[in-house]
Amino acid sequence: MAENSPSDPMDALRKAMSDLEARFDEMSKAVFGTDAFARTTGAATELGAKVQKGVSEQMSKNLEFFNMPSRQDITAIGERLMTMDERLVRIEETLAQLVPDESSASSGPPRTRKPPAKKGAKKKSD
Repeated sequence: MAENSPSDPMDALRKAMSDLEARFDEMSKAVFGTDAFARTTGAATELGAKVQKGVSEQMSKNLEFFNMPSRQDITAIGERLMTMDERLVRIEETLAQLVPDESSASSGPPRTRKPPAKKGAKKKSD
């Protein structure tokens, strides 16, 4: 009598899950493996691409109508700014090589003497 009933409830659960997966696999092969499903999926993908292209074109027309930049315009501006930034970096590097840094180069020995005090600046002791 103990041999007919499963000793572990998890074994029964695993067997039920295995059976369910096998049935689902058979059903999915029957549905997804047909030519009709492949044609329908292809048509849906094509329709989605056409809708996306149409929305993109309409959005570009709307932006142009309101005199606003499109995504392509913003991308082009960004690329131009990056090019200009690279040029500025090269110019700064070239200038740094041509003109020495004023803080590191001193013109002569260090100044240790104080300049003489002006005569009008003396205190009167009277």
